[in-house]
Formats: sequence, structure tokens, C-alpha cells
Amino acid sequence: MWEFCISIDKNNNQITNYILDKLFEYREQYDYIVTKFEKVSKTDILVACNDLEKNRLILCLQEVIDECICYYLKKDFLQKNLTLKLSDGITKQAFLSALLFFDKDTDRYIVNKYLCVDKKIDLFGFFNFKLLSLRQKWQELTSIANENEVYLYSDETFIELIKFLVDNLEIKSDVINIMSTNDSYSLFDAKFDNVNMGDISDEKIVDTLIALCPKNINIYCSEKLSNGLKNLICKLFEKRVRFVSGSC
Repeated sequence: MWEFCISIDKNNNQITNYILDKLFEYREQYDYIVTKFEKVSKTDILVACNDLEKNRLILCLQEVIDECICYYLKKDFLQKNLTLKLSDGITKQAFLSALLFFDKDTDRYIVNKYLCVDKKIDLFGFFNFKLLSLRQKWQELTSIANENEVYLYSDETFIELIKFLVDNLEIKSDVINIMSTNDSYSLFDAKFDNVNMGDISDEKIVDTLIALCPKNINIYCSEKLSNGLKNLICKLFEKRVRFVSGSC
């Protein structure tokens, strides 16, 4: 029997829930056990499998740990270190999301360079003491944005910067269809399966599109999108956007 433990600071429920959700999801394909132990300041997530499943489980764990660091911890880092004071919350969120997913392959490479899935990992200890080069990379990114803050107050300059970041993101889906549902929106893939597991608001629609980074975007509800939101989507994704006539 092979065992591995991921230790997380107890007050970080978002990361804990993500790890548990993904490990329970993977358990449908692989044969292993997942348990959670609550301590005074830590939450330990223990997985165990027979030796035949070990290598496949290690790949799953690497993917989960990568995402915890390159998404959740990077997002927290950016939010704490970006000092831009922008009144437009949707555009600011789009910028944060573009930075979050920018050069993610390199982020993952750095994590895996130091990651050893052996017996146990303290997630935050690993991040703070082993991934100095990764944090320096993120610090350089936020410093460039902060130092050029005055130029980013120009709407056109700021949007062009976000567009540059978006254009350099990896395409993750072929088609995303945007449809309205009452006072919010739902996103569907090419087969019209819901990809965001529920409705999203104006504030989250661009953020979600950047995360999904589709090759093509079909908008079925242009009359319900505000002009500002519609223009932002068109400017960021440009030739990828197509307006489809007809009601949602």
C-alpha cells in the first residue's frame, strides 16, 4: 500500500475543497482511498492505493498540486500585490484573469521542477520555501504593471494590454456559446453542454471567457448584454466573436 498526504492551512477552505473534489472525481477512474483529518492549524488529506495504482495516482496528485499553486495561490498573490486603482471592476477583473493564466505552462514547469510526490507535502511550506523562483517571476509581473500604472489609466492602452495577454493564452476550447438566463448568463460548449455549472453575472462573464480561452465565441443574446460589456468582449477576443441572431 502506498500513501501520500497533502497538508493545507486550515483556514484555506477553497483549496481544501478543490483538492477533495478533484480527488473524488479521479476516484471514479482509479482505485484509491481518500480521507481528511482535521488538526489544530492544518487539514491533512490522505490518499492511499495499492502499488499497481501508484504511478497513475502520482500523475493525478501532480496535476492537483499544480493547479492549487498556479491558480489559487497565484490568484491570491496577484490580488495582494497588484496596486492598480481602477474604477471599472469588470476590466480590472479581466486584467487579473489574463495575468493569472498568462505563461501558465512555465509556472507549472517550475512547480514540477521542485515537486516530489513521495510521502507528504505541506502545500504552503512548499510554496514559501521551495518556489522562490516562481514567486520572483510573479513579482516581476506585478511590478511591471504597478510601475506602469499611470499609462494603464488610458482605457485603450489598458485594453490593448489585456488583449495582448489573451492572444498569448493557450486555446482551451473550440467553441463557447453565450446565452442569457433571466438576469444572468450561461456558457455552453459546441454540444451545448453547460461549461460553467450554473449562471454567471456580468462581472464574471469576461473572467470566465478568459479562463476557458475559446477559439470561437458565439453570442446568442447580444441585445441583453450592456454595450460596455459587449464592446469589451469584442475588443479582447476580436475575430473570435460572432453574433448569432435569435433568442436564447
